[in-house]
Amino acid sequence: MSSPPPEFARRRGVCPLSEVTLPTGDRAMLALKHADIQQIMSDDRRFTRDLSAPDAPRLFHNLLMLEDPTILLNMHGDDHLRLRRILASAFTPRRAEGWRPQISEEIDRLLDEMERDGRPANLMAFAYKLPTRLTCKMLAIPEEDGEQLLTWVSAWLSFAMPREELDKAAADFNDYVVALTRRRRAEPGDALIDHLINARDVDDRLSEDELVSTIRTLIIGGNETIANSISRMVFTLLRERHLWETLQADRSLIPTAIEELLRHNPPGGGATGLMRMATEDVELDSGSGTVRAGQGVFTPLVAAAYDPQAFPDPEQVKFDRPKSPGTLQFGAGRHFCLGIHLARTELELMLTALLDRFPDLALATAPEELPFSEGGYGVTMSELPVVW
Repeated sequence: MSSPPPEFARRRGVCPLSEVTLPTGDRAMLALKHADIQQIMSDDRRFTRDLSAPDAPRLFHNLLMLEDPTILLNMHGDDHLRLRRILASAFTPRRAEGWRPQISEEIDRLLDEMERDGRPANLMAFAYKLPTRLTCKMLAIPEEDGEQLLTWVSAWLSFAMPREELDKAAADFNDYVVALTRRRRAEPGDALIDHLINARDVDDRLSEDELVSTIRTLIIGGNETIANSISRMVFTLLRERHLWETLQADRSLIPTAIEELLRHNPPGGGATGLMRMATEDVELDSGSGTVRAGQGVFTPLVAAAYDPQAFPDPEQVKFDRPKSPGTLQFGAGRHFCLGIHLARTELELMLTALLDRFPDLALATAPEELPFSEGGYGVTMSELPVVW
């Protein structure tokens, strides 16, 4: 469930940069070396995430997340920088530390519910509820709306839903956020949503459409990636029991373990990544080849994470790996994940709590029998039954 397709390793050895056919039938370059993927992701001048041109290559048709040019993920240039600057102050390391008590409180509350409901428990329920409830707190969203938010997020990441259902989900999600901002303007507070509304109403640094889109982006980004990180990390630790026992014996390893577990079993699965398009001819520093102006290039993060030149014995989980090179799981360049500090805090507190409360936690079914989702951007577990 974690390793990249074997073809990645073969191609990395003989043609680390080559043209491939995407699921849509479009042609693009495929980069497979860590050094190349890092260079492409970090070079915001010569590679763009703006794929709004009609002839730009597409990974998938019918995927809302990749169609919307107004979300940060797909923006480029001055507008992208302006929106990042507005959000940056809310996601500093200091702000993440300030959220620790509330994160711990929510984790304890969810684990109380899990323990009360009895064994076996579906840890995916915990994995989704934790980031959803924290997102609700940050954006002053009623907790009871969390399930509906997850439904919209799922639609945003689906390429298998009928188009009319996607369009309805997109419209309903947009209407919800518009109504949310209207209510918050009438009853302002000190939540992140108020910070964004002030950037629109007081400072005039956001358009109304950008305000709504940014809130939608935070809801989407604050849920799916964290939920899948939690489930895949716990799965790896329980499948390879000695790793769980290593952390039980030495909790100081948890921060480095998080980075290694994300590398080994990334939240998006075995072949997810993002497209970029070259704005001019770029010869890659490694000597792998040249990406021509107007060409799309696909950069699967798991290929970078399993490059043996960057990570010797990549199939092995090693909590003592050097910090450099980075795994790129949180991005690079101007698209480096704004929520990295909050995400690491959530994951650290989650692992600590599970180790403390359920030292005998174990999978309740064989790893090969676990069900996985289909038809979405990234492969996720639909259930992760555990006992203790």
